Amino acid sequence: MQERYYEEQLVKDKKLQNITIEHCKFIDCIFENCTFEDCKVHRCVFVNCRFCSCRIISLTSQYSEAKNITFQNCSLVGIHCWNELLPDGKYAHFMDELKDCNIKYNSFLELSFRKFDFSGSVIQESIFEECDLQESNFKSCRLEATQFFKCDIRKADFREATGYVIDIPSNKMRKAKFSYPEVISLLDSLEIQID
Repeated sequence: MQERYYEEQLVKDKKLQNITIEHCKFIDCIFENCTFEDCKVHRCVFVNCRFCSCRIISLTSQYSEAKNITFQNCSLVGIHCWNELLPDGKYAHFMDELKDCNIKYNSFLELSFRKFDFSGSVIQESIFEECDLQESNFKSCRLEATQFFKCDIRKADFREATGYVIDIPSNKMRKAKFSYPEVISLLDSLEIQID
């Protein structure tokens, strides 16, 4: 796909593998039941787009941006380029919703998810590093081996969430909410022994 402008288009049942999508602009588009595997987006723009029941695996990005993107019932695997999709640099608003998604092996670096709703998501073996997660909602998430390092999680809600690995010394945690017994896992980062 090269040098195209798409507005209010429905892209359905596409299976793309090992291709480069270049110089494309997608405005108010819906991607439904699509698979993007080992694809690269180069100098592309995605604005107000919705991804529904899509599989996005090992996506890479260069000189591209996303604004107000929504993911619903998607599988997002091996994506480490989220911060390369920011429209206006660090802490820009790029994602509106992440609902009923399965996320595995993702890296979220230096992103703003303030007041973001992750509730009910499955986020496996991923990392949030230097992210603003203030007042975000992780309630009832399965955060299987998902790490939080140097993040601001003040007033974030982790009640009924499981599997998280939060480094106490590096994170800002004031008034974050947790539930028992999973909250005991916070002590792991302190490397203390409990008998």
